[in-house]
Amino acid sequence: MTREDIAELAAILVAEHGHTALQIARGRRDQHGRERNSTAYELWDALAAEVERRLEETMPAANAAGEDC
Repeated sequence: MTREDIAELAAILVAEHGHTALQIARGRRDQHGRERNSTAYELWDALAAEVERRLEETMPAANAAGEDC
């Protein structure tokens, strides 16, 4: 999966789930935690990181204040 694919999927997760998207992505990643070298773990880890980046980009004031969105 390309970086662009991951960015697109992250954008969809954020659009559909808002701040909960990060919990969803991390939860899916953690389901594969025993197999940290697996493709599934690496994919969800990358998605979680991209979702987090997008959320910080779109909600910088709330994140800086430590508010839960």
